[in-house]
Amino acid sequence: MHNEDVKRITEGFISDSNVSLQTYLEQLVFVVENNINGIYLLGEIKKTYILLFAVLALQCFLVSNFSGPNLPFENTYDETGFLSLLLTGNEEFNKRLQLQSLSLLSISGLSPYHLTESPVLLVLALKFFEKLQGANISLLDSSNVKLESDALVENSFDSESIRKDDPHSFIVGALCWWRARALQVQQSLLPDVSSELTSLSLLLLSNKTVDSLVNQSTPNSETNQSLLIEYYLEKANISIAGELESQTLEAILNANKVSGLSLILTGCKAKMTKYQQKSTATLTVLAKSHDALLRSEQNEQSFNPQDVKLNDDLFLEMPQYDSLGDSELLNQNESEDNEFIKRIKLDFSSLASFESSLPSTKDKLLPTATNESDIPEKLSDIDCNKQPRLANLDYVQLILRMQAILNNTPSDNALVNEELIAIIQRILFTTENTVNWLVFSRALWYRSLLETARPRTVERGILQLYSLVEELGVTGDKTARLFPKTEDEVKFSEEFKNLTSIEKPLINSIRLRYIYLIPLMPKWSMDSKLAEKLVELGAFKSALEIYERLEKWADVALCYASTGDKARSIMFIKKALDKDPKDARSWSVLGDIESNPEYWNKAWEVGRYANSKRSLAKYYYNPPKDSGVTKDLQKAIDNMFECLTANPINFDNWFFYGCMGLESGNYELAAEAFTRCVSLDDTNSYSWSNLASALIQLDKLSEAFTALQKSVNSGDSAKKSWKIWENYMLVAVKLGKWDDVLYSSIILLNRKKELEHDDSSIDLPVLEKLAELLISEPLDASKRETYYQKTCTQFICEMIPTVVLHDARIWRIVAKVDLWRNKPWLALEDYEKAYRAVTNNPDLSTDENIWKDAVEACTELISAYENFGELEGRHGAGDLVCKDWKFKAKSTVRSLLSKGKSTWEYTDGYEKLQELKAEIMNL
Repeated sequence: MHNEDVKRITEGFISDSNVSLQTYLEQLVFVVENNINGIYLLGEIKKTYILLFAVLALQCFLVSNFSGPNLPFENTYDETGFLSLLLTGNEEFNKRLQLQSLSLLSISGLSPYHLTESPVLLVLALKFFEKLQGANISLLDSSNVKLESDALVENSFDSESIRKDDPHSFIVGALCWWRARALQVQQSLLPDVSSELTSLSLLLLSNKTVDSLVNQSTPNSETNQSLLIEYYLEKANISIAGELESQTLEAILNANKVSGLSLILTGCKAKMTKYQQKSTATLTVLAKSHDALLRSEQNEQSFNPQDVKLNDDLFLEMPQYDSLGDSELLNQNESEDNEFIKRIKLDFSSLASFESSLPSTKDKLLPTATNESDIPEKLSDIDCNKQPRLANLDYVQLILRMQAILNNTPSDNALVNEELIAIIQRILFTTENTVNWLVFSRALWYRSLLETARPRTVERGILQLYSLVEELGVTGDKTARLFPKTEDEVKFSEEFKNLTSIEKPLINSIRLRYIYLIPLMPKWSMDSKLAEKLVELGAFKSALEIYERLEKWADVALCYASTGDKARSIMFIKKALDKDPKDARSWSVLGDIESNPEYWNKAWEVGRYANSKRSLAKYYYNPPKDSGVTKDLQKAIDNMFECLTANPINFDNWFFYGCMGLESGNYELAAEAFTRCVSLDDTNSYSWSNLASALIQLDKLSEAFTALQKSVNSGDSAKKSWKIWENYMLVAVKLGKWDDVLYSSIILLNRKKELEHDDSSIDLPVLEKLAELLISEPLDASKRETYYQKTCTQFICEMIPTVVLHDARIWRIVAKVDLWRNKPWLALEDYEKAYRAVTNNPDLSTDENIWKDAVEACTELISAYENFGELEGRHGAGDLVCKDWKFKAKSTVRSLLSKGKSTWEYTDGYEKLQELKAEIMNL
């Protein structure tokens, strides 16, 4: 930090504008390595010195841009060394350093926020991490922008660098973990998800990494437990940032296994107002940490952000809870809630209710007890009004669970919002100052966002958002605040400079404790989110003031575009491009506003911005009516392919690509696309179903059936679409899996009955085959029916008749099965129904084909009367199936002859009936 060589090259960099930041970094790395090599220590141990410096730079960057309070770098050379020189230069140098730092942090056409404070600190951290790992290429090198995403990741880190037989593998593991953290900080500065940063972060934070840091001599120690919990929580956080739903769920559930957190959402009675006599239904989350985890955490006193009170004459600050396990609210609109639980990538909104055979993502993240008896024993004795303190890692887990649910459910679902508020209340309604500062402030933030959607709390929600933005936002140190600074904040600058003891942690270290475990929110993102909420509430002017203060001209443009003011939106987006002509996102946004492919191509040219190619693909797939362009499916596919080379971990992009593959008949492409979809999210049934459709066309029936099995067992959406079940049934037919055919036929019948399909929706050839298989083996009354016999009989003879009314062919199938069951009286009734189904057709007198069907049905019915009439009846007490069968047979023929006389008298069918009548008269 105080080395003369470092000081010399730093001063040279500041004074000489011809020296680039990239050059300075190379010189700095060289000098630092030479200095470290002069220390008489093992090579791996020497790495720790550089690692600690990189971590220091990263932490300083976080304090400046995320947690605060601001670090006092001015006149602190003795404490901060060359960093104080870099960060307190003249105005011209500061501008040059800012632009070059932001340029190095740009990736995939995405540029960091241009007013980021001291971005060079993050650049320094990333550069030293890359150097320590010996990366083949640098993500800070703009020449690598043309590389495909996978190649960029592969050459940025050697996954074999962590070896079990290496006694210093823990140093390599720590380096991997910290570099993953730095990459996630870089990700948080970007306006969209970077697949490279997400993939590389997950590659760095692997099982090998955590294994290298676990103390194998005491595998069950509290330290190892905390380490594993943090590993899984951080992995979940990376997955949330990268929009990877299934990986998020897996990581959170693994964290829960290690931590032992007991958690349940349940309904309860509570009073919400000061004068309320009768309690009403509400939701609450019961949670309890494992004792061992609680013991391992020190009781950290944290002076948290001020909680804005309702100060309402009517509503209580906190509900007064009564009885537990009330199902009233949980059962409210249950089918509506289920419909919204999973994010569906394809619009099937016309479909109605459905059943759930497997827990959905939300059910796994937030287990529910509908009745008091369903509450686990260890949680049943908890007082809702005074729940026990949780370990901070468990509070973090609650935050991540809430964020995962929030990301994958529509924002307008009132019941889900109530569940999310219940999670947040479990954090906030805890003994004062027992929750970590960052966790508590984030809980306040989430509560405020949710409360802005409720009329009675919208005022407090907005006030709390303003309060947090004033304390943590971009202008936190420059504007008046709703609440004054705490004593710790006031004294921080002096204590930082004159630190004499490490026993009392400074406020910045407390705020940084769990910062990598929960979604990273830079200061300006809080201001932006407040602006978004103000737009939703109609406070358009206030929102624009925030965007303009942040100089986020692209967002200002989008804001105006959303109101239909296209001219102003274009003016502001061009203002952003004047400031930075290489801002790929702004070029793409301009293309979106004007629907102009030229701007999307420009965005791709300057920064390989994936979203620009997605916009181009959608443009060619569905061109605007006034564009004069016709649909070009191949161009859409080509552009989508390039989009996916830049961002290969976006589920929606792969799904769209696969759908175009199906539409174009390129089934190899579709199969590849949907294979990628299910690797990203294996709970999406539509992806599995579409994969099966592609495999069927490729004549890979066995693989297609496996995919369909996954589809019908993946999430709630599987139960929502009868088309998935129909595909399942048809492939099962081709493979001769008749038990599966029967099962899917039953599901289909129920789905179509719910959707009020008519009987024509029943697949008759399949039904005939099922019946044929059933009656091929004689029924043995002395033996127990097989599962197939019992289920198929119930399906054909009991379930189908509830749907079928007007199809003679189906009634004949039912008759055959009833006869196989040795119930001729039912078989005769079935033939009668088949006959009536045809003769009651209003087209009988105009359509000869229907007339022929009626003659055939009549012939079959007469034959049934003749064959079954004299058989023993249903009661088995000497009664007959049909005692007056001769009379009924004659009446049936006469009736049909009468109906057909005026139209069909001279047809073959009419003559056949005459002959049948003559035969009957001789009986």
